[in-house]
Amino acid sequence: MPTVTRKQMAIVAAVLGVAFAVNSILRGHVLPGLVTGVLGAVVVFLVLGRVQEHNATVRRRRERDAPDP
Repeated sequence: MPTVTRKQMAIVAAVLGVAFAVNSILRGHVLPGLVTGVLGAVVVFLVLGRVQEHNATVRRRRERDAPDP
C-alpha cells in the first residue's frame, strides 16, 4: 500500500476541520466552532502522521525479520 503524502493528510484534516466548524457555526456557536474546527484538524493531521510512522516501523521490522527465501 502506498504511503499517504503530507499534502493528502492536510487535505483530509482540513476537510474534517471545516466540516466540524461549519456544523458548529450553523448551530449558532461561531467562535467555539472555529476554534474546535482548527484544533480538530490539527489533531487529525497529527494522528494520521503518527499512524503512518507506526505503519512504516512495522513494515521495516517485518522486512528485517522476514526469513530469507
